[in-house]
Order: sequence, then structure tokens, then C-alpha cells
Amino acid sequence: MASQYVGQRLSFESQLCTVRYIGEVKGTKGEWLGVEWDDPSRGKHSGEHNGTRYFECKAPGAGSFVRPNRPSDPPNSFLAGLREKYITNVEKSGVPKPIEFGKKIAQEVGFDKVAKKFAELDTLTNVLLDYMRIKTCDEDSEEIAATCANLQKLDLTCNLFEEVEEVVKLCISLPKLVSLSINGNRFMKYQIRDQYRHGLDRIKTLKADDLRSSWTELFELVNNFTNVTDLSIAVGDIETLTPDITPRVSDLRIASRLESICLEEHAIGSLSGLADLQNLPSLRKLLLSYNKINAVYSPAESKAVGKLCFPSVTYLDISHNEVGDWTFLDDMRIAFPNLEALRISHNPLYGTSDARTLTEQSYQITVGRLGRLVTSLNYSVITPAERADAELFYISTIVKELSGKPAEQEAEILSHHTKWQELQTIHGEQTITRDLSGKSKDALASKLIEVEVCSTSRTLTKKFPRTVTIGKLSGLIGRLFGVNPLDIALYLIEDGIINEGGGVRETLLADELRELDYYVTEAKIKLAVRDKSL
Repeated sequence: MASQYVGQRLSFESQLCTVRYIGEVKGTKGEWLGVEWDDPSRGKHSGEHNGTRYFECKAPGAGSFVRPNRPSDPPNSFLAGLREKYITNVEKSGVPKPIEFGKKIAQEVGFDKVAKKFAELDTLTNVLLDYMRIKTCDEDSEEIAATCANLQKLDLTCNLFEEVEEVVKLCISLPKLVSLSINGNRFMKYQIRDQYRHGLDRIKTLKADDLRSSWTELFELVNNFTNVTDLSIAVGDIETLTPDITPRVSDLRIASRLESICLEEHAIGSLSGLADLQNLPSLRKLLLSYNKINAVYSPAESKAVGKLCFPSVTYLDISHNEVGDWTFLDDMRIAFPNLEALRISHNPLYGTSDARTLTEQSYQITVGRLGRLVTSLNYSVITPAERADAELFYISTIVKELSGKPAEQEAEILSHHTKWQELQTIHGEQTITRDLSGKSKDALASKLIEVEVCSTSRTLTKKFPRTVTIGKLSGLIGRLFGVNPLDIALYLIEDGIINEGGGVRETLLADELRELDYYVTEAKIKLAVRDKSL
């Protein structure tokens, strides 16, 4: 018992945990260790037994009791863990052996050369030591420096460190280290003595995800680094980082240097909840996937144009959130005036009953609403032609909405389409002909063709710009029908025109560079989708 203490990090059969309690448990005999498992699924409770609470868990349901005499895995020092991973493990498996691929057997070639290369530790530039039970940095600094003379990237994910200072001691001994990952560790002490702070000056990239730390603890940790430009503090329970939340992000020593920050998998509900990040002058990349973002401004705020602005951000990832309103894109365009790349997939906004049909429409509306500096959406490049097509389609949806409503509702409708005037300047002023019977026509109609697309399995009708190229049209139709556009051919069905064989004439749209209106002048046409191989 003397060697065990609250806050101790232990490993049982490669499963990591933190000791939260040592003592008796009512109704049982002997003493117990109350532990919180790093993997909550291994837990049985949150620190209570028969109605009595013995300890608290940072993750609900992650606790259980184990006997103090249960054998634990031996901890490692840094060099011991390094040698176990890159020398001992390689030596154990270094004899070339057959590799089975189903019923075939292939002899492994050159494995001894790979093993020898790994064993030359001083040549390694990138070292991965996750789950190696590293707890201390006991070795002499010069020994570490000589052993890892060229190490630039170090991953210490999920180990047994209890104090941040142990990691810092290690960094001091690595003269070329620029990237450090300490994801999944569970530090009990974040303080660093002044004599060690200089060891972090070389670090440019810091990954400190899933530490189960409070914002105050994270701030204390990150504030020890003076030159980090790429910061990841994902996975936690951060809800807001506004100027009234202390400590403030903008007070970090690296505030003026930060170029990228990852806040994925937290509980952020709106972009305005990150208002303090506006004060990071060098911020270019903001990663916010897997949060709870559903608006630019929270419901409690009075929205005002220009209130929120991230002028330096050029890349934004808000995929896997709760965005469900198109006006989000309008507010976002104003808040991120220089945005060049956006990832917004996997939001309720794009959830439809017929994903193949409406996803393409959603994509076009998204492009139509975005600022013109955005050239990448969900990792796909937006070409000028695609943008023009998307903007025309978006205009058509606005015109249709206006045409079906009385004139006195126009201002209210256009308040939800803040890009309307800009689009009219680009594509020409639109004439709204109101016909509340739903049969309105407008100037845009001449720019769109209604296409009935038929395959052997289904038929759908969709409007396409007259200026769309046949190649682009094949891609759009391929996406709608879930087929590879390279495998299909498009045929124009000319009803009323009989060919020499007595059937309806079909014309192959063969030239992929031609625009659709090269082949047709009608407002409505019919296309057949055929397999090229037939």
C-alpha cells in the first residue's frame, strides 16, 4: 500500500487508469483501489457503491474498484519505452517468416533490413510511443540527446505521465524536436518550474487532445509553449471561449503566433461562442467538427452585421455539427470574409429523404450562398463554371419563392437571401412576375432547361443551366443516379421526330466540351442515360 497513492497512473493488462481512492468499501473486506479508467467502457460506476460515494470520475461511468495486490504492468522511463518499441519488439519479431494471404504464402523479404534501420535510434526523425507505459524521464539528458539526435516529431499518446514537467524535461533533451503529441494523457500537475520552460521554445506543433482537463488547466499547459503555431486541444467539454471567459485565449503567450487551432469534439453551440478567437491575428485554420454548432449567433444575442468577424481565417471545418438553417451560410459569409475553403458536410441541413436528388441541389445552394473567395467545398474544388451554374440555380430558387408570394412580403423573403443584390449585379437583374397560382415565369427561365432524365430503373426531372457542358452534365447526372459518369452516355430523345427505322430519333451528346444549348433550343427536353459498353 505504501507505494500506491491517489493520482497514481497505472496500467492493468494494457488498460490505463488513474487511482482516485484508496481505502475500505462498506460491506466488503479489505482495502480497495478506486480507479477511473481511461476507457470509460471498462467502468462499472462513477465512484459509488451501495449508495455511498467514494470518489469522483471526470468521465461518468468510468470507475471501478480493484484490489491493491492486483498485478499491474511495469511502467517505463522514456528510453526504456523507446527501446522496447523500436529494438526489443523488433528483435522478437525480426526473423523473416511466411505471410499468409488467404491460402497463398509469401516469404517476407527485407524485414531484417527494416529491423536494423529501426534499431538505429539516432537516425529516427519521427517516433510513435503510444501506450508504452512511459511515466518518467529518468535518464541523463545527454544520453537522451545522443540516442535521439535527429528526433523531430514525438508522439507520447496515452501513457502514464502524472506531471507535465516530466514531458518538459524530455523536450529539453531533444534538440531538434518541433512537434509534440501528448493526447490521452491524464496529468495531475500542470505546473512547470521556470528552469525547464526554455525546453519548449522549439515546439511548433502541439497536440493535447482528450486530456480530461478543465479550460484553466489547458490554458496553464499551453501557456508554457511560446512558439507553437499549430495547436490541437480537441475532445472535451468546452462550450464557449468568449472575452468574458477567463483565462482568455487571447492572453496566451502564443496568441499572436497561432495559425491553426483544433477544437473538435467539444460542446460549442455557436460560432459567437468563440468570439475571443477573433483576437488571434495570425489564425488561418479553424477546425470545429463534431461539436453542437447550429448557428453563428446564439439565441440570446442580438444579431448585428459585423459583430462577429474572423478576418484572417481562410479554412473552416464545421462538419458533423447541427447546422439546419440556410441563413447560417449568410451569417457565416459575413463572419468569415476571407474564407477560401469550407467543410460543412454531415449537418442536418443536408439530411434529405432522397439524398441522390437533393444533395446536388444543396451543394448548388451552398456554393451560391458562399462568398466568391471560397474555392473549395468539402474537399472539392469549385470551378468558375460550377460557381456560375450554382449561382444561377440559387437565383432560380429565390425567384420562384418571390414569384409565389405577394409583393409586400418581398423584403422579408430577401432578408433571408442576403446575397441577392450581389448575384443580380453578377448575373443581371431579375424580373419577378408574380402569379400566386404557382405558374410564374421570369427572366431566369430562359437560362434554364427542364430535363426529364430516364434510365432503365428510374426517371427524374431537374433544371440545368443552358450553359452547362455535356461533360459537367454527365457528372451531375451520374451523381444523381449513383453511377460513374465515365460509364454513361447521354442521348437526346426527340419526340415527334421519326428516324429511318420508324422509331423516335435519339441523338448522342458526344462532345463533352459543348454546352447543352448547342444541341437544344427548347425549354423542356428528355435525355436517356445509357451504359457506354452496350
